[in-house]
Amino acid sequence: GGPWLDELQVYLQANRDFVTTTVNQSLPGIRVSAPEATYLVWLDCRGLGLSDAELKRFFVQQAGVGMNPGITFGEPGSGFMRLNIGCPRSVLADVLERIQSALNARS
Repeated sequence: GGPWLDELQVYLQANRDFVTTTVNQSLPGIRVSAPEATYLVWLDCRGLGLSDAELKRFFVQQAGVGMNPGITFGEPGSGFMRLNIGCPRSVLADVLERIQSALNARS
């Protein structure tokens, strides 16, 4: 399984880089830092000015994207959403496009 694991790690690193670059360049009000040693990315959505309940509603109802709200992990998670990047890049591209469209609709 060593070669498979090596390929998986390279793929996940590329997903991480894709999400980090796309979010920071194309999703106003949302920031992200590249995670270390995980395939879960914390999206910092505090720049959107939404409460945790509004944030969850925005992602589910406007963007059509389900993620874990950061607040479920404790008060320090308030204003964050957790995105799993352990999936095909095409799924991530679709998710980010949905979020971008929803953000554009807010403007």
